[in-house]
Amino acid sequence: MANIKSQKKRIITNEKRRMRNRAVKSELKTATRRVKDAVAEGNGAAAYAAACAACRLMDKAASKGVIHKNQAANRKSGIMALANSVATAEDKAAYVKPEPKAQKTGSKKAAAKEARKAAMAEASAEKAKRREKQLKEEKKAAERKAKEAEEAAKAEAEAAAAEAAEGEEAPAEDSAE
Repeated sequence: MANIKSQKKRIITNEKRRMRNRAVKSELKTATRRVKDAVAEGNGAAAYAAACAACRLMDKAASKGVIHKNQAANRKSGIMALANSVATAEDKAAYVKPEPKAQKTGSKKAAAKEARKAAMAEASAEKAKRREKQLKEEKKAAERKAKEAEEAAKAEAEAAAAEAAEGEEAPAEDSAE
């Protein structure tokens, strides 16, 4: 095992590339097998369609550097020659190029970010509702306390007035005696 940090990283990246290259080469073999199977069945339209798909894969592999461009050209030539042995002019004319796959807009990261934003907005709305409810309860409690304090003050004033009235009556009684 390497001791140098850059060499350790190089080993990891080489392994990733090796696995990717292996998958691409396997895909190329599968594509050429489909062409050979269609030719063996004598199905010209399927053979031509499979050959076109295989040629596209060969070009992609060459552009990624999985296989050399000359090897891709040689393989494409052999596949097309094989397909042309059973494909007729009608098969080639009837061939419709497959529609490209729909491009994915955005990414997982962007989707996760949108989900987090939505969750935060929802949480913020819930918090606002709870805050509003708390403020209403605090307002009611303050009003109730003010009312109780007012009633207590009124009762105290009445008690003081009653006491004052008693106090005035008491000296009058004392003077009457």
